[in-house]
Amino acid sequence: MQLAVQLYTLRHRLEEDLEGTLAALADSGGKEVELAGLYGLSPEEMRAALDGAGLVACAGHVPIEAFEAEPERVVEAASVLGTGTVVVPTVPAPETGAAADEAVARIVAAWEVASEADLGFAYHNHDFELRALDDGSDMWSRLDAAGVPQEPDVGWLLVAGRDPAAAIRDLAGRCPLVHAKDVRRRADGTWEDVIAGDGEVDWPAIVAASEAAGATRIVVELDNPSEHPVDDLALSLATLRAALP
Repeated sequence: MQLAVQLYTLRHRLEEDLEGTLAALADSGGKEVELAGLYGLSPEEMRAALDGAGLVACAGHVPIEAFEAEPERVVEAASVLGTGTVVVPTVPAPETGAAADEAVARIVAAWEVASEADLGFAYHNHDFELRALDDGSDMWSRLDAAGVPQEPDVGWLLVAGRDPAAAIRDLAGRCPLVHAKDVRRRADGTWEDVIAGDGEVDWPAIVAASEAAGATRIVVELDNPSEHPVDDLALSLATLRAALP
């Protein structure tokens, strides 16, 4: 099991100093990353920046609109960047069963683009996929019925009221990546994402479930890091390393 970092965590730092931030991440112990945009760079320029920092992009989040409008560019960029797995990070949250059917059809079409190019594929969830729709069903069950590979987000699963480890085990054979986001409930009942180990997630259970499901990587992410996001990631990676067998 390998550990990686979702670069969305560092988005503000990357906007200010991409090369310096990548170097700081590598110095803190990061080795693999999951991309979330190229910050105005070409795929070739981003690959050069990653190579310069000694980092490898194992996967990349790609908006579903890119799969639909420019599938050839998605495939070409993945080849240049070395991202063996492309991930649809989200879709507009549906409110009806019909809208959920349409959303899943779009995701399946993106999956077909990736498969035809021999790229791995996954869909990354939030909590809305598990909300009840107008017909009493949900989008998660539709993704499951379609057999879509997923990148389950541990924190969002917990927020949605699911047992993350059980959900990951249910994805056996179609769970290439797992998002390691820890969360903690505030006094008012809302949730906040925190450094892995500071929240309510049972990380040894998540690691065991991820291995059982066939995931190759656990990807650390904080949506709302502190003013020291590299340090947040270093602490989170340390928690995950301690949970590895």
